[in-house]
Amino acid sequence: MKSILLFSLALALAVSGISQPWTIGPPPDIWSNTEISDPVTGYNETFLSGDIMRSEGVRYNHYSPIFNVSNKGWISPLNVFNPYGQSTNNTDYFLFQGESFIRGEDGVVSFDTLRLNIGANNTMHIENSNGGYLIENPTSFQGQPPGGISISRALYFNNGITTTLRDKPVNGAIVFVNSAFYTGGLTDAQHVDGFVSEANYPGGDPPPGHNGDFTFPVGNGNAVYQLRRQGVFEETDHTLTVGWVDGDPGDTPDPTRDFSFSVDPFNPTSPASIYLPPEIAGVAKAGFWDWHYQDASITPNPNAYNGKAMANEQIITVSLPDLSGYPGLLPGELRLIGYVPGLKWILLGGTGATGLTKGSLLTGTIPAGQVISAIAIGSTNNIILPVTFTSFTVKAEGCKALLEWQTGMEQNNSHFVVERSTNGSEFTAIGRVSAVGNSNTTNTYKFTDEATASGVNYYRITQVDFDGKHSGTEVKAIRIQCNGNMVVLKAYPNPAASQVNIQSGKAIAQVNVVATNGQTVMKYVPSQNQGGTFSLNIQRVQNGIYLLQIVNKDGTIDVIKLLKQ
Repeated sequence: MKSILLFSLALALAVSGISQPWTIGPPPDIWSNTEISDPVTGYNETFLSGDIMRSEGVRYNHYSPIFNVSNKGWISPLNVFNPYGQSTNNTDYFLFQGESFIRGEDGVVSFDTLRLNIGANNTMHIENSNGGYLIENPTSFQGQPPGGISISRALYFNNGITTTLRDKPVNGAIVFVNSAFYTGGLTDAQHVDGFVSEANYPGGDPPPGHNGDFTFPVGNGNAVYQLRRQGVFEETDHTLTVGWVDGDPGDTPDPTRDFSFSVDPFNPTSPASIYLPPEIAGVAKAGFWDWHYQDASITPNPNAYNGKAMANEQIITVSLPDLSGYPGLLPGELRLIGYVPGLKWILLGGTGATGLTKGSLLTGTIPAGQVISAIAIGSTNNIILPVTFTSFTVKAEGCKALLEWQTGMEQNNSHFVVERSTNGSEFTAIGRVSAVGNSNTTNTYKFTDEATASGVNYYRITQVDFDGKHSGTEVKAIRIQCNGNMVVLKAYPNPAASQVNIQSGKAIAQVNVVATNGQTVMKYVPSQNQGGTFSLNIQRVQNGIYLLQIVNKDGTIDVIKLLKQ
């Protein structure tokens, strides 16, 4: 006979009517064959005060909107008993009818069966940031694969959207262990906006690998773009993480990019390249699937990605975004492509899609032993990516950088934006070059950066269509070392209260103070005798973060971030 237990270490209500967390914790620290509930009303959070082990037959009813396991363990036989991966009949019911949260910081959160019964239109946020590791020793593996929550038996999506932490793609994911399954989760109204993982434990119950067939119920907040994997996956203590990422694959960062595959930009024998395979003329810009496979037991740091190849061939079938808006594009022209970290895109499929409307299917194959970090939609028709870059070079000449690029085909091409960075990640526009527009022949373009920074300078070219669509080149890096007077652009003091001084080696035509919403809040045109050094009165500008957009008389544009306080 099950007993009903209600206990708490903090039952008081706070002043002003705001409820305090309902705290659960030892004793006892091991539960079995019992039913336990939060209070139905009066508490906005349930806080775990210690490690709780549910050995078997436990039903927990969560009535609070927040379940907080910060630096604690909500533990089941999944990660305690040997062999790992054992599934028992514990069940967690989330019953608060509204937006709900599973929160934590380095908390281990293991569920056997999880039922998200919070209402069909309500969102469940998985915000545990580092499951499997301890906050005191973040490199110490604690017997659970990295993830926000782990499921050893089943997850029932009886809610709307479920989110995970996109800035913690592996350590914040929903992890399905061995052959744990889910129901629901494959519609626009009900899926995971974030990342989902498969993980294998040795032995265990059920057996690992989902019998060679698993569908990741991922998408963005508005649409599901699931990915199905078919193939042998039996390596124990390994994790495969997949998520949909909005944005052009050419210039959107891969959340699990693997820095161990980076190349030396100064070694001409190992150039970084994102050039497409010869069969592919363009890439769909709607987004891509992040793909990350790792040995979870040897992860040296929860934020370091050690991507590797799967031992067996994997057949991949994806659900497409709507591509019907590209006139002239045919389903048979679509192909799956995969990104080899730091090197290139490779062809994964030789057949087309079932259609162009949302939900159409496209299939490809990841070969055994091939490392992949992203999967995207390519096309043999150049209509998806109307401009094809055939080369891009950057050379140092004294204190200047000489950029040259060529296109093999242009369609609806308005102009190019030249961008520069001093750290390889944050780029600013420094110039604009007009394009031919439409062409089937090779065209060569050049640009000279006369305001380089001392040291390493990173460059990329962004192509912009007349309709606003854009694509880009890979990033090129050069080292500038010159003994002459370097052209230096400064804005000081920064932060500034009432006045900011601008110093430049160029003649400045105009300075725009631009807010983060894109609105220009102030314009200033220097007099002819001011040259490139003058003071700007910003006393009437409201406090906040702005961009100083400096338009030079030679046509280039420099941008400096300014904090007004």
